[in-house]
Amino acid sequence: MLLRAVPEVLMGPYVVGFDTMAHYVPTSMLWLSGGVDLWRYIATAPLFYTLIVSLVSGGAPLILVLKVIPPLLHGLLGLSIYGYAKRGLGWSPRKSVFTALLGTLYFVALRISWDLLRNELALIFFFVVLTLLAKGESGKYTWKRCLMASLAMLAVVLSHQLVAVIMFGVIVFTVICTFVKKERVKAATLFAVTLPAVLLFFASVYLSPAVSEFRLIFGFPATNDGWLQLFGFASYPELLMGEAGFFLYCFLPLLALVVLSVKRFGNFQMRAWILLIFVASLIPMASPSNLRWIMLLVYPFAFYVSETLSMIRAVKWKRFGITLRRVAIVYLVLSTAFLSLGFMLQTPEDPSAYFDAGKYNAYIYQVPSSMLQNTVSIADCKDTVNALNWYKDNIGGDAVLLSHRAFYGWALSALNENQVVLYEYDNPVQAAATVSLQGNGAVYLVWWVNGQGWYGQPSVSSSFEQVYQSGKIAIYEYVPSGV
Repeated sequence: MLLRAVPEVLMGPYVVGFDTMAHYVPTSMLWLSGGVDLWRYIATAPLFYTLIVSLVSGGAPLILVLKVIPPLLHGLLGLSIYGYAKRGLGWSPRKSVFTALLGTLYFVALRISWDLLRNELALIFFFVVLTLLAKGESGKYTWKRCLMASLAMLAVVLSHQLVAVIMFGVIVFTVICTFVKKERVKAATLFAVTLPAVLLFFASVYLSPAVSEFRLIFGFPATNDGWLQLFGFASYPELLMGEAGFFLYCFLPLLALVVLSVKRFGNFQMRAWILLIFVASLIPMASPSNLRWIMLLVYPFAFYVSETLSMIRAVKWKRFGITLRRVAIVYLVLSTAFLSLGFMLQTPEDPSAYFDAGKYNAYIYQVPSSMLQNTVSIADCKDTVNALNWYKDNIGGDAVLLSHRAFYGWALSALNENQVVLYEYDNPVQAAATVSLQGNGAVYLVWWVNGQGWYGQPSVSSSFEQVYQSGKIAIYEYVPSGV
């Protein structure tokens, strides 16, 4: 928790994480100002938003809440991993602590904590479910344990659908295994315990609206969709190659220690978790979820690494009096510290080589160059505020501001909802032309100065004329060709 708080402190008054600024801030603000209907509420996996909105309604500033919650979630996730290792697997406190530390401080886990806060909330409850399942397998499913497990499963579904899919997969494998062992009462009990969460999950899927950020991963060369150009794949072989490369990028430093305990560590739940992710990653789905599946391997891999360290404890070089386990621990500490501290402390303008898009990081839209950013770099946060405040003070009437998803949370924080038009990742020129034809007043755009833009748009079209600049952030006015 304390280490995850470091980026929040370094970012000062600004939040950490792309989704935090691009999705959590605007969604929370819209819920607070206009509410949300029941069906959309259920379909959103609303537990995280309910927590945020409740705290803000109680008087806490939204930005402060979104700076305090991430370290707390990360600490609770470490605690839930520790609880599963100690109570579910019966490991020693020392081994359980090591697993929790590796599962939260490895750079992939830190990347998840950077902005996938709903995933983390769901994972906390998921490890509670796994602990209760493990306790039930070794004994009886008491009514109290069943009630707790059912509530925890509901909490997973209400937190995030992706983690819920993994949970249901693990439970299905567990039910089948229990049934094969002819423990039919246990299998029936587990099925009944899971049924409320299953019904809620299918209700949320059925009620989910067709939101614009989910697109198919194939065929993007034939479209002008900027979102797909950042996240999509042109073919199935390209998808597989991208996933393989991303897997090695994320886990190559741990892979040898994971493989060594594949046969020894026979935990059914962890094996099912890994198998489900590998199977799911082979199925073409809405991008970028395919690569986000792979990041979730960091948690079971932490258990495999811990088991490997136990396995090699007796291997030593008698001449030097050094055990292989000690060498492995030193390697893990140094490699994790090098990667994670570089990820946490270095800025996007001067990133660690491993996270630099110009060097080793070919997955910059999945693993950012630094934690010290949200939708913009830490260096651009103040300038973004300056630009939007200038717009608020100097542009009035019926003018509207076009906003890429990256600036949407910023814009809503400074302006009224009816003054902002979200064009997501699409072409801003086409969006401006559409808005202009609708009879609105002047149309403006907030973006980086030419040559400095992110998200595959380094420069702004000549249809926009710069009217204000603060640092690298500028306000542009739409000037149609021929005018």
